[in-house]
Amino acid sequence: NQETKHTRGFSASRDELISNDLPSMNAATGEKYVGNSDDSWATRSGFFRVNYSFADRYLLEVNGRYDLSSKFPKDDRSVFSPSFSLGWKLSEESWFKQPTNGFFDELKIRASYGSLANQALDNGWYAYLSNYGTGTLGYIMGGKQPQYVLPGGLVSNTVTWEKVTQWDLGLDFVILQNRLKGTFDYYQRKTTDMLGPGRILPNILGMSEPLENAADMVTRGWELALTWNDQLDNGLHYSVGFNLSDTQAEITKYDNPTKSLSSPYYEGQIVGDIWGYESSLFQSADEIASAPDQSKLDGGISKVPGDIRFMDIDGNGVVDNGENTVDKPGDMKIIGNNKARYRYGFNISADWKGFDLGIFFQGVGKRDLMLPYTFKWQYGSMWQVPTAVGNDYWREDNAGGWLPVARFNGSQALGQNQTRYLLDASYLRLKSLSFGYTLPVSLTKQWGIQKCRVYFTGENLLTFKHTPEGFDPELDDPYKYPQQKSLALGLNVVF
Repeated sequence: NQETKHTRGFSASRDELISNDLPSMNAATGEKYVGNSDDSWATRSGFFRVNYSFADRYLLEVNGRYDLSSKFPKDDRSVFSPSFSLGWKLSEESWFKQPTNGFFDELKIRASYGSLANQALDNGWYAYLSNYGTGTLGYIMGGKQPQYVLPGGLVSNTVTWEKVTQWDLGLDFVILQNRLKGTFDYYQRKTTDMLGPGRILPNILGMSEPLENAADMVTRGWELALTWNDQLDNGLHYSVGFNLSDTQAEITKYDNPTKSLSSPYYEGQIVGDIWGYESSLFQSADEIASAPDQSKLDGGISKVPGDIRFMDIDGNGVVDNGENTVDKPGDMKIIGNNKARYRYGFNISADWKGFDLGIFFQGVGKRDLMLPYTFKWQYGSMWQVPTAVGNDYWREDNAGGWLPVARFNGSQALGQNQTRYLLDASYLRLKSLSFGYTLPVSLTKQWGIQKCRVYFTGENLLTFKHTPEGFDPELDDPYKYPQQKSLALGLNVVF
């Protein structure tokens, strides 16, 4: 298998049109500007798969693929990714059937191990090549705007594939005359040579860190799914399903010996951890007078009741981030984690004498959300003020207000990660609901119709959440529209 991509672009413009009614470069008298782009990449792959089954009890599958990519240096373009899986149907063993007396309709244990490689590069197709940028300066020299050539950033000439290996242990079972089915998996995924910025370099260098295979990460998780199917004596058939999963990732290698919090990673980091400050609101002038110095966090504003109050955890009289490292974080601590934990869902479906019903709920059991700049812009902005700001800010007759006192400065304090404005993004949502009725065939045949069904469907009808009104817990960007609620009535006719 081979895939190639080649893009070419061309642009041209000219200033000082003679007339807006003549949108032609020949009808302009100003400077001409032209440009072009020419990019390409290619991948080449080969893969195989072998399946083997013996006595319908012992199962084996082996896969392998070999990949080449032009996105990496010539000596680092290839990668081989093998995988295999084993399965054993215990329920087919005679020595197992007799002791269990047919309790298990099916019981299978599974194990797998495999690897995959990733070539996704966020900063272009040639991350290992140094490049130059060109353009036109904004000032005049010799009656013309001079051209310039700007050296590109640093690159790593050894960048290569990001590799992911995973092992999995699983169990599948069917019991109670095929009415209850379940599956459980526990897995560990190890990502090595993660593509990302390398070790933080001194600011005097004047450019950012190059993309490197800089980190290793281990992800552990499990998944559970249960389904119950049954039919009652009155003809009602129904099904109930439930699923629950959890996952957590940890950085196991990264070149950050001081464990600086300015770096994207550090060894031992739980991915998604939020570092911040404990905070509340000042309620009186006496509290302000006795408070530690927090000017490094609020810009040294003259504080009034209703302003944000940061806690001096280390007790040194100054609220700050210390040396901004894991071991010396000053008054910061881990206040939450923005990765979703305990994802769950359950669905119900039923049909009876032409009626059908479908219900699907989904949710997240634990997730923290920190949106400091959402609230920061309440100061000095007429466009980005959340509705909650106008409804629930601190004032003398609303000392329990959630947001701080309204003012034209002080946004720096609201821009800090802090416990007061850490949102609980766990939720339960009725994702979809459908209800329908199919007319009897004996009736529709008289009209020359094979099938006629009327139905109602709805999406995102109910949400149980802890975030303020207007914030969708499924999203991590407050400027995106929330999930839309929709209702529909329909008619499905088959002739």
